[in-house]
Amino acid sequence: MIFINCIDISKINSDNYQMLRQAVSNERRMRADRYHFIEDSKRSICSELLLQYSLFQTFGRFIEIDTAYNEFGKPFMKDMKGFSYNISHSGKWVVIGFGENELGIDIEEIYRGREDIANKFFTESEKKFIFAANNEEEAKRSFTQIWTLKESYIKYLGTGLSTMLDSFSVNAIEGVVVDQDGVIQKDIRLKNYRFNEDYYLSICSTDEEVEIREIMLKDLIQFIKKK
Repeated sequence: MIFINCIDISKINSDNYQMLRQAVSNERRMRADRYHFIEDSKRSICSELLLQYSLFQTFGRFIEIDTAYNEFGKPFMKDMKGFSYNISHSGKWVVIGFGENELGIDIEEIYRGREDIANKFFTESEKKFIFAANNEEEAKRSFTQIWTLKESYIKYLGTGLSTMLDSFSVNAIEGVVVDQDGVIQKDIRLKNYRFNEDYYLSICSTDEEVEIREIMLKDLIQFIKKK
């Protein structure tokens, strides 16, 4: 089972933000303070808080965050078996996926389809899926679907952009990944959701079941007060 926790940062006012800011690590506060736009600072703060919150949900106790990174920069919790996570954010949403098995997650606001990106980085089957759209709005949705699915797969692998985007294909309908030789990666599952109308959320893992939960601001505040 993969669990997805999501928070809407547009609901965080300046007073709330200061409370949330005090609940994260010094390193995270310093990183958040370096951003020019407050929305970016909120995303940074909420990323760590969602990880804290998700750890508490999983283990039933407060756990100090101690992260390490693989050679491509993907973070993981040190010395903690049975807990994998991945974080993404776009627009007003910050999301974390977590579970026992490795996963990748990506959320993107639906935006105008970029033919230059598709032509340069997408495979023929992916381009056909996008350009088969009946209108511009449908093309925007199809492009964002493919983009998030590809990002979730790369994040699942933990290889970053060392894995070329056109070295594999994603199938938004069947939820599978196909390699350059046309072989389906049988153990990998892709899930794709139209999220909050204006976003797509994609998850790549070996798990079949996904549960998505919105974490309200009051939930985070209550959690912080328990610490």
